[in-house]
Amino acid sequence: MVLSKRSFTIDDILNLTTINEVKISSKGNIAISYTKPDVDKNKNLNFIHIIMNNMKEAFLTSGSDSSPRWSPDGEKIAFLSRREESETTKGQGIYLYNLNGEPRKIAWFKNGVIQLDWFDDNNLIAIVPNNDKFYDEDNDYYYSDRLPFWKDDSSLIGNYLYTIYLINIHSGHLNEIKTENNYIYAISSCNGAIYYSTPIDFRDPNKQKLVKINIENKEESIVLEAFSIDYLTCINNTLYALMHNNEIGISSHLKLYKIDNNAICLSCNKIDRNIVSILGEFLGSIALIVYDMGYSKIMIYKNDGFEEVIKNGYVIAGSSNNDKLVYAYTEPIKGPEVYLYDSKTSYQLTHYNEYLNDVKLYEPKHEVINVNGKRIDGWIIMPEGSDKKPLILFIHGGPKGFYGYNFYPEMQLFASNNYAIVYANPTGSDSYEEKFADIRGKYGEEDFNELMQFLNYVINNYNVDKERMAVTGISYGGFMTNVFITKTNLFKAAVSENGIADWISDYYASDIGYWFDIDQIGKTPFDNLEEYLKKSPVYSIKNVTTPLLLIHSNQDYRCFVDQSLAMHVSLLMNNKESRLILFTKGSHGHSSKAEPRHRRKRYQIKLDFINEKLKNKS
Repeated sequence: MVLSKRSFTIDDILNLTTINEVKISSKGNIAISYTKPDVDKNKNLNFIHIIMNNMKEAFLTSGSDSSPRWSPDGEKIAFLSRREESETTKGQGIYLYNLNGEPRKIAWFKNGVIQLDWFDDNNLIAIVPNNDKFYDEDNDYYYSDRLPFWKDDSSLIGNYLYTIYLINIHSGHLNEIKTENNYIYAISSCNGAIYYSTPIDFRDPNKQKLVKINIENKEESIVLEAFSIDYLTCINNTLYALMHNNEIGISSHLKLYKIDNNAICLSCNKIDRNIVSILGEFLGSIALIVYDMGYSKIMIYKNDGFEEVIKNGYVIAGSSNNDKLVYAYTEPIKGPEVYLYDSKTSYQLTHYNEYLNDVKLYEPKHEVINVNGKRIDGWIIMPEGSDKKPLILFIHGGPKGFYGYNFYPEMQLFASNNYAIVYANPTGSDSYEEKFADIRGKYGEEDFNELMQFLNYVINNYNVDKERMAVTGISYGGFMTNVFITKTNLFKAAVSENGIADWISDYYASDIGYWFDIDQIGKTPFDNLEEYLKKSPVYSIKNVTTPLLLIHSNQDYRCFVDQSLAMHVSLLMNNKESRLILFTKGSHGHSSKAEPRHRRKRYQIKLDFINEKLKNKS
């Protein structure tokens, strides 16, 4: 007897385990950092799962354990935690676990730790922020002489001093190596030196210098300048980097470089894709995560060429130790799990999300259209049944995000409620050629046209009800939702989340607006006001007939709440329909990082609004 599967629900989203990092040691032991929502406690709990090469397991389960880092000898794990501390204690600690017994605290920092790694088997490297000089002692005011004033997903003040410490794991002694006035983006030790990247000028954080510090004498030198450096790692005493030279501004692809006396690009003219992570050495090659046409793949760089290793689905994170690859992976109808690859076969190691086997999930259908000679990839999810389906167009964030072969729980939720789901990758999306990602000066134009053409293709080829359609998106997707309702009256409902409405105010208020908007819109509002007005949907509000639901979080400093307020006030003052939901806390990533109670309410509010406006009785 075959039992029918049940429908996917909001509770299924809240039960989902997300995998943050996977790390394999030189001895083949594996550490997995994952997050599990606890609905009863209304917390997102962070755990570390250790799988030994003899398949014995251990768990670090304080609920605040993250960022596991194996020592070079493979005998110890350093990690970040707040274990043993009360909720009122400010900060974060570095702990050491010897694969038996209880972890012990090495150091505590009241502002937390930004990055953690090993220098050698006895010493750790930590980047620690300090903002004491920017706070009044009575907390009556904040002081700033630099940018950003605030920083999303951080404390209110974005100005910090960033100190690099060398920390002895036996004594806990802190050796201050260097304090920088600007953010430190990437760091690695190699051949007895520490390398790190930091902006040359805070006004343009994407032009950085690569600094080398000799640990023995603390002698400092600048290795490179003007690159945007995202990641550094040392493999076989050679320093490698993922960086770009701002070829098309901040939309440029990250490329693989070897750093010697100069920068040697290993991927240039060999692969025109964004390389987003270096996993380590694998079978004499360098293992990488590469975004490619909706997939997130593992590729290896060998003999001046690139070869696919894990080529289907979506690789979330990974690590290699020459003999083995360990990676977190998901597919459109399969939740994230961890796998081990030994050059021949992949073995599933975890079963965190096995409950999804009992749930009906919908496989997306891939479609391709041509718009002015340009390939546009899109997907559609169709629920069962012969009735015409109400439709929801989802628009991804970024704009250099992308849709593809990932698992999208919110789409599955709406599909289980009888909605056809449509999504596509317009100009500006990642996982294609670098040129395709270049949307500078074209926001709300080429992307809008391509999405509209894909939507029209779906309307003409699938059993959908064009009289019952909604559009939604978050961040850039929220901006595009605002654009859509000012340019077309096709939609009966729109849900714009944490998006942009007014590029002029975004330039001043966003934690990245002062450089992001210059790059993407072009110049500053002082020098290019007409373009800033043209690209801002709030100034075309009189065209809107679509009822709009705006969802925002009060601690979003990336797309500040004034953006949703601009839409809400303007719509209501023009006798248009607008509803604003402002969650009392949460950063720009509120939709995925918020407390479980907030996430539950957000999904229900969104579902209820679209059901109401599209008259859907799911």
